[in-house]
Amino acid sequence: MGKVVASGKKWKILVTPREACELLGTLPSGLRKRLELFPTFGRVSDGNKLAMLLRDKDAVVLDLEHVTPEVFKGCHNLKIISRFGEGCDMIDISAAKNIGIRVARTRGVGAKAVARHALSLIMAMMHNTRENDRNMKRGVWVRKPNMSESASTLAVLGFGSIGREVAELAYGFGFKVIVYSRRDHTDKRFVFVKDINKAVNMADVISLHLPLTAETKNLVSRRLLKQCKGKFIVNTARGALIDECALLDALNKDIIKGYATDVFLAEPVTGVSEKIARHPKVLCSPHVAAFDKATAVNMTRRAVENALHCLKNMHDKVVSYV
Repeated sequence: MGKVVASGKKWKILVTPREACELLGTLPSGLRKRLELFPTFGRVSDGNKLAMLLRDKDAVVLDLEHVTPEVFKGCHNLKIISRFGEGCDMIDISAAKNIGIRVARTRGVGAKAVARHALSLIMAMMHNTRENDRNMKRGVWVRKPNMSESASTLAVLGFGSIGREVAELAYGFGFKVIVYSRRDHTDKRFVFVKDINKAVNMADVISLHLPLTAETKNLVSRRLLKQCKGKFIVNTARGALIDECALLDALNKDIIKGYATDVFLAEPVTGVSEKIARHPKVLCSPHVAAFDKATAVNMTRRAVENALHCLKNMHDKVVSYV
């Protein structure tokens, strides 16, 4: 059970994602008048500062801050953490539940946007888009053949809302689609397998759409990367799904054909993450897959509504609790 709040109160909500802060003006006036919104215009990386900002807040619309039990110690009014996104791997969920703080996510809001971004990375690699552009700018005319979608197999690892969208888009482009999922599915357009090794072995391109958990961390290991010899890998999920040290080694040894990513272990990139971002065989973007304007507007509204619904004890309207 979460903490109970009296009705009729004007709630204080901290908002940290820059995109959400910049779009608070798009919220319906009827929603805004019930709230006091405190934007930070960017992620609060310092745990002590985050704890201080949350001390008198009823809720927070959160970016990807690391929320530890220490952060919760002074947050006596906090009832809900409303994620601006789907992943909650940076939040100590057990610690939150132990003191009655609910955690919600904007499930499904960014699925189509992330899927489109994943497909754009896949297509750019298969069609040598970056290489062709660089050659042309250098005055070099080299006509390297593209890979054919109709002759290629895409392995979608994970079949949540984003993985499903990626599979459907890829199918529309003509790919043969293999889906790695532990659940049973009946969609006859795709081949479903429950063995990740089988999915990888059958594919030309591998696209990651799994949540980050203790089980999936470094799932793409040095061993699995060896199975990806001559293949493309795309990651629009979480950087920690891949062992980045092993990945950098695989790139340097030409084991994999290319890597495209929107996510890194360290964001902004430092250390190994920065070496991967700068690698000539890597196509990357700064964790922006979900942030087209329309999606950001919808995600901002959903995150704030999730917080408000929880505070008003209208829990059936929250989409969705973790």
